[in-house]
Amino acid sequence: MLGIIGQLLVLTSFVACLLAGFAYVRETQWGADDIAWESVGRWSWGLSATAGITAFGLLMYLFVTQQYQFALVYQNASNEMPFIYQFSATWASQEGSFLLWIALTGLMGLAVIWRTGSYEAPVMAVFALCQFFLLSMVAGLQFGNLAIGSSPFAMLAERFADAPIFQSNPDFVPPNGTGLNDLLQNPWMAIHPPMMFVGFTAMLVPFAFAIAALWKRKYTEWVRPALPWTLFAVCMLGIGIAMGGYWAYVTLSFGGYWAWDPVENSSLVPWIVGIAAFHTMLIQKKSGHGHKAALFLSILAFILVVYSTFLTRSNVLEDLSVHSFVDLGLTSQLLVWIGTMTVVGFGLFAYRYSELPTPKKEPNTLSREFMIFSGAMLMCAMAAVILLGTSSPIIGHLFRESPATVPIEFYNKWTLPMAVVMAFLIGIGQLFWWNKMDVDSINRAVMKPMGLAVVVTLAVMVFTPFVEYSISFPETSPAERMSEAGFTASLAEFWEIYGQGLLLLLLLFTSLFAFFGNGAVLLRLLRGNPRMAGGAVTHIGFAIMVIGIITSSAFERPLPLQLGAAGQGQNESRTNFVAVKGETRLINGYEVTYHGQQSIEQGRTAYEVEFTDPRGRNFTVSPVAYFSEEMDQWIRHPEVKKYAEQDLFIAVTPKQATGSGEEDATNQLALERGEAVRLADGDYVVRFEGFESNVAPDEMATASEITVVAVVEMTHEPTGDVRTLRPTYTITEDRRVISDVVRVDAWDVGVSFTGMSVDSGEVNLTFDGVEVEPEDWVLIDAREKPLISLVWIGFIMLSFGFGIAIWRRSQDFKISRERGSV
Repeated sequence: MLGIIGQLLVLTSFVACLLAGFAYVRETQWGADDIAWESVGRWSWGLSATAGITAFGLLMYLFVTQQYQFALVYQNASNEMPFIYQFSATWASQEGSFLLWIALTGLMGLAVIWRTGSYEAPVMAVFALCQFFLLSMVAGLQFGNLAIGSSPFAMLAERFADAPIFQSNPDFVPPNGTGLNDLLQNPWMAIHPPMMFVGFTAMLVPFAFAIAALWKRKYTEWVRPALPWTLFAVCMLGIGIAMGGYWAYVTLSFGGYWAWDPVENSSLVPWIVGIAAFHTMLIQKKSGHGHKAALFLSILAFILVVYSTFLTRSNVLEDLSVHSFVDLGLTSQLLVWIGTMTVVGFGLFAYRYSELPTPKKEPNTLSREFMIFSGAMLMCAMAAVILLGTSSPIIGHLFRESPATVPIEFYNKWTLPMAVVMAFLIGIGQLFWWNKMDVDSINRAVMKPMGLAVVVTLAVMVFTPFVEYSISFPETSPAERMSEAGFTASLAEFWEIYGQGLLLLLLLFTSLFAFFGNGAVLLRLLRGNPRMAGGAVTHIGFAIMVIGIITSSAFERPLPLQLGAAGQGQNESRTNFVAVKGETRLINGYEVTYHGQQSIEQGRTAYEVEFTDPRGRNFTVSPVAYFSEEMDQWIRHPEVKKYAEQDLFIAVTPKQATGSGEEDATNQLALERGEAVRLADGDYVVRFEGFESNVAPDEMATASEITVVAVVEMTHEPTGDVRTLRPTYTITEDRRVISDVVRVDAWDVGVSFTGMSVDSGEVNLTFDGVEVEPEDWVLIDAREKPLISLVWIGFIMLSFGFGIAIWRRSQDFKISRERGSV
């Protein structure tokens, strides 16, 4: 019965949405002379919104009461899941997330009706068109072979009618569900997706205003009511993106907050374009320039939201992104949605293009309009690069069956120089906004923030290891490499060695300039008119965020990594280390002790590790690792120890996850040069000193092409006896490999040199007479993240600045509406 009610609510919302759209189109085209079409539109939208919100509430009730006779509940919930995950599982599926989006669009439409004024009819007509497509995704209608949408209220017996259990017992209700994906069982699942959908929904508002402006030929007036909505959209979407980044940082084991995942990018691109649209709208409002850009970008931002929905919910990225939903056969509907929004938006824009206002005089280079417009276009260029990389699988499908995504280096290579220029424009933009500029006034305005930025940048270079961390030195000297090449090749060599470091240094400098420049403007505004401070606060937040990205990325250090005097990495290939239960290891100034494992909720395992950092601060962490039967893989959840100056990111890989200890495992040990390890029984410590290739003839086993000696120091701690062993690894002339065994008769222990890695400098040793591997050990991945808190502080400040600006623009629109100018 509940399923029938839910389906009726969806269909009621669908029909009422169609009626609202029809009424608002009639009101826009012909006015309300014959019938009060505006009232019909409002009541119909109210009914559609109420039905959609109630349907979503009903679905949530089915989840929290564990109604496993419904397919969606069975596939995404289980008895073992805590309540918060039963609650958040409502939007974990395609159908549930669409229904959440429908409910939010209904609420947003009611807010638009309340706040929009004379633009209500055309704006709500666009809303109704978008809501129509959203509702079609969950309509669950079948016309012959044509299926429209997938119903969130489908019964399990209906969806899996061919299953033997339902053929024998159609009323069978499973006692438990399959549960939520392990990676989604996280408190952030309760707030991150809803915030993203609030941003997606809000991005519809400036799109609808732009369509309304083109439709009604009101090319100038639309900006004032649309500005607060645009700010709200980019603020909410930005917060959602930041939440996703923080979720990834504290939950996933890759040690970062952004991985250039295609689905991550697909939400980032409309956010960037939305910010660019806001800035062009600001130019139009202040100076009458930028009408075309403001309309175009407002339309584009929402179309990119729809495109991101297509990427997430079609099968295009099924094997390339962890964020992708299972394909439900909605690809054709999604393509129709994208096509319709594109035709309506850009088709109308092209149709009205010749009528759009054109300024009589273009702004000069030293004007605030030019600077802001340049920044907006640069943001669009950055978005285009990201969009190209994100869309590479779609483009690749034209040429091959299984295309791959572009590497992360693609994004870093193209976005880093753009970010340098962006930070500079953000620094100078506010100075131009509040001052009439000529060459002399520019010099006066920028001198102090520029000077402060230079001083701090020099201090960073002198007092921090910035150069060592940001420049990758080759094995041969840079001067030698460049002297052997021609002029052009020398420039290429120079850029290969120093380019990344120089760009990071420039980005640091321009971010500091943006911080100090906007800081000066903020101080001035706080003394005069604080309600105007939103832009300066937002730009300061951006600068702080970028500085945090630089420090946490460029200065990140795995604990085993130590830099040599010239920046040459020692143990560069090692980003983790082994910790044996009960033993304390000294790793780069940190004392690390693994105390063992304990079972926690849901049958998972936490591994207790104690740290004492170089400053004497002691703490214990319990990162989690377990094998997921559902995903058929090991899942690692790190723990982050936070300090003011840095985070220590810690993840563990248990012995079982490495394959060690299995029946076919050998009594082998891999050591890097200078590394020492205690063997399992605790009596022996083995240290690898290095390789020797100049081998005396009496050490060679036979005639050979090459013989290498591994110099190994072995200590028997109970007696203090130390032996230097020299096992050999020989490749004979007929390509056979011989590994001789060096024995210590007094210990009844043998050691053989059985392999090596040329790239990492590791040696593989095999022992007999002594156990190499202890019973309980873990592989620890621990990384220092200097000043990563600046990333989150910067984004909070950026969002706070958006909030100030939203309040100010809303007040301005309210005053204008009271005066009757809107």
